[in-house]
Amino acid sequence: MNVGLFDDELLAIDILVHQLEKLDNIHVLFTSTQPFLDEKKKMLNDIDIIFLDIEMPEISGLELAEKILAYNPYIHIVFVTGFDQYAIKAFELHALDYLLKPVSLDRLKKTIQRVTIAPFEPKDSNSIHPLHLHVLGDLSFQFEYKSEPENIKWRTAKSKELFLYLLHHEGSVVLKSKIVDTLWHHLDVEKAFSHLYVTIYHIRQALQSINKNIKIVNTEDGYQLKLHHVLLDKNEWKHLLFDTASLAKADLEEQERIMHLYKGSYLESHDYIWVEGERFELEEIWLHHAQLIADAFNQTEHQEKAIYWYTAILKKRPEDERAAFALMKIYASLHYRMLVDHQYKQLQRNLAELDLTIDPQIEAWYKNWR
Repeated sequence: MNVGLFDDELLAIDILVHQLEKLDNIHVLFTSTQPFLDEKKKMLNDIDIIFLDIEMPEISGLELAEKILAYNPYIHIVFVTGFDQYAIKAFELHALDYLLKPVSLDRLKKTIQRVTIAPFEPKDSNSIHPLHLHVLGDLSFQFEYKSEPENIKWRTAKSKELFLYLLHHEGSVVLKSKIVDTLWHHLDVEKAFSHLYVTIYHIRQALQSINKNIKIVNTEDGYQLKLHHVLLDKNEWKHLLFDTASLAKADLEEQERIMHLYKGSYLESHDYIWVEGERFELEEIWLHHAQLIADAFNQTEHQEKAIYWYTAILKKRPEDERAAFALMKIYASLHYRMLVDHQYKQLQRNLAELDLTIDPQIEAWYKNWR
């Protein structure tokens, strides 16, 4: 088992190395009093465990750990600290192992036993299987060659939110300052950045089974989420929809098929404020195309299809007068008196909830029809 040590106190390094030398199959590849990786990056490929002081003058141990894991996500991080037992509880909650200075041999043995060395990458490490990433409706990750979706276990709710926030800005560098202001604005700056580094660690751990497809790249001031051979459903849906723009009779079925790929609102079960803009935009695109499809079926007297799409519009936007009026007219042409009455009164109630009244044209038509 190959080990590396970072600690700004040379004496602390000497003590820990002395204890590690008492254990079997432990090889200390490097020690450093400076928290810089440039000279150590090649060795990081062969390291199994990094022992890392939490408090160092230049940067925090949490930030350094995040940089190490950005380079090699299979390394296990063990924090070494002089904090008392009560202060260290915060790190226990984040599932990051720790040792309290001065390090005892018995405690070191338990740490080594507890740390399970991550497996080497498979021999076909150069092959990347296509991954379907679904954000319309429920979040899911599905490889094409597997029958079941990937079981991604998020350590905390913030881990999931931060991943989705980076995915929301996929391909762009998101500043760390912007992230902490969005996700941890209620904390002081130092605590917020500590949460950020730990949460990035948790995300990388959660994504290990798909880390060839989804990578989080660390820059000096921020993070960039990159996708490799990933089909993101919201992007694919928009491309297909606009590539098949014709509403000729022959293309209506294809338009319907594409519209059915919209499985739900963008991240519909999450109430993140930063989602709302794109969620609204995607919903507007769906409603616009649903209206075009419904009108096309209505004009070609495919009334059942038209009813289906006008009804679908009203499920998403109950106050939509145009769709409701079109339905009322279709029901009237089919002599469905009860359905005309029901649709009119339902529209009336939905508009009243918004302190609105029915369009006079619709009201006049309804009175004349009755």
